Amino acid sequence: MKQFFGKLYKFVKILVIVAVIALIIKALALDAFKIPSASMENTLQPGDFIIANKFAYQISTPHEIPILGLPIPYANIYKMGEPKLGDVVVFEFPHGFESDNSNSNPKYVKRIVAGPHDTLKIVKGNLYVNGELLILPSTLKISELDDKNTKDVEIGIYPPGAKWNRYNYGPIIIPAKGDTIRINPGNFKRWQPVIVTDYGARTLLEEGTIVTLDGSAISEYVLKQDHYFVVGDNPAVSMDSRHFGCITDDMIIGKALLIYWSYDSEKIAPGPLGFLSAIRANRLFKIVD
Repeated sequence: MKQFFGKLYKFVKILVIVAVIALIIKALALDAFKIPSASMENTLQPGDFIIANKFAYQISTPHEIPILGLPIPYANIYKMGEPKLGDVVVFEFPHGFESDNSNSNPKYVKRIVAGPHDTLKIVKGNLYVNGELLILPSTLKISELDDKNTKDVEIGIYPPGAKWNRYNYGPIIIPAKGDTIRINPGNFKRWQPVIVTDYGARTLLEEGTIVTLDGSAISEYVLKQDHYFVVGDNPAVSMDSRHFGCITDDMIIGKALLIYWSYDSEKIAPGPLGFLSAIRANRLFKIVD
């Protein structure tokens, strides 16, 4: 009996050590995410499970408690690189810009299509950066367009008041670290999302004839971070920067690396082993690009 408990203790000890190592890796270096929607088809499909590299751009202390997902204060330790055009990134959804608080997914996966000081314009679904057509991967899901969905003004397009839609958008200049924004009640709605996202707290208010940040009146704000415009690879159904504005360095969790598991729940066949038919074997360990 003593020998049995000795072996059991060693086994449990190994499990605990492995679990701790896995939690450390998840908290600091790699993390796993499930693709819940069709917004990144056909690059990523609903039911894909991906691994993201948290060290791609920044080494930092954990942003949240592993498993529980509760956000905690963190500190950036060392910058590894800059996000690039075409990178598929996992990021935190801008807090406070959920439509009627209906967005239950706090993390999004999209592709960076424009960076700091780039000028972005979308014409009939084609993306132009600094006047040049952006060449995107062939995995994009292209929708057929007609005159109606390319000419109508779309509600909920960023920035507020823009007479654009998701297929014809811009031009818009992407904000960059060090830019000075002059803000007043007349342009408050235009710049509020940018400043709130950059500052990291929703404390910018319009109070009569003045604008206040943390209770102090301001007439200008200097951006602390670089900003990036992100769009889904299935732009017809994607909720992205065309709706909530740019994301910042601090919002980016990591760069998507590969698909480690893929499962189509709608293709489960009858029988005890029917779940095997739902596994997309051709997508396993596929590099995300």
